[in-house]
Amino acid sequence: MKLLIAGGGTGGHVFPALAIAREWLARGNEREVVLVGTQRGIEMKLVPQAGLPLETLRVAGLKGKGGTTLLKNLAMLAPAMLDARHVLRKHRPVAAFGVGGYAAGPMLLATWLGRVPNVIFEPNAEPGFTNKVLGRISTRIATGYEVSARLWGTKAIVTGCPVRPEFFSITPPRLGRPFRLLITGGSQGALPVNRAFVDAMDKLAARKGELTIVHQTGERDYNAVRSDLLGRMSLFAGQELLPQRKSLPLGEPPSSSLSEEPPTVTNYVTRRRCPALALAT
Repeated sequence: MKLLIAGGGTGGHVFPALAIAREWLARGNEREVVLVGTQRGIEMKLVPQAGLPLETLRVAGLKGKGGTTLLKNLAMLAPAMLDARHVLRKHRPVAAFGVGGYAAGPMLLATWLGRVPNVIFEPNAEPGFTNKVLGRISTRIATGYEVSARLWGTKAIVTGCPVRPEFFSITPPRLGRPFRLLITGGSQGALPVNRAFVDAMDKLAARKGELTIVHQTGERDYNAVRSDLLGRMSLFAGQELLPQRKSLPLGEPPSSSLSEEPPTVTNYVTRRRCPALALAT
């Protein structure tokens, strides 16, 4: 009895997929799972590290694209559907689960055409582009918030966000000074969050004796943020102020700091719609 889980690209898609896969496998020896993503997402690293099988589709995003890029990505829909049909014939799942991201679109469409029951998961308060489209053809919809469940009516059910078992075995932090502040925009970072933190450094410096700050910028903005921070390090003399390329606990495999970072964090600052807190608490 095999479950197909489709989607990926970012930590907000991949980590719920891994949590669902593990729970499915834990409920019976006869159960199997296969994950479907793209060759460009972080699922290429995280899924094999979790010891799970991964299939990939030739697909790219459409939202926010224009000109030749949009035409090129539209042309990839046909190969993506061929890949999805091949995956479906190869694995013959009893059900499919979509977690959002580029691969979820063609894969869930193929399961619908093949009359395979499918469920999509929406962790955000505001549904993403892929899930808005897939919601029309999905058998059921699982959501992280009541507000998003209301958009789909009786087809939707509020389940909350899947959490990996590592987080149930950690000891809660002891609250007290210095407070450890984690600033993150998700697995890829968020430019508005990064800019807001840099702009707020003067105010934060006034309370530097009460704070230890970890700013997880994401790969894209790391060099720019690091340059800004280096110019103001004197404001935090003697304090720990760490810019990081990758977003923890979203951006590292379970075998390393995924379950190690949350106990040391007492406060989070993150962006709207980011499921970071559900993945970290």
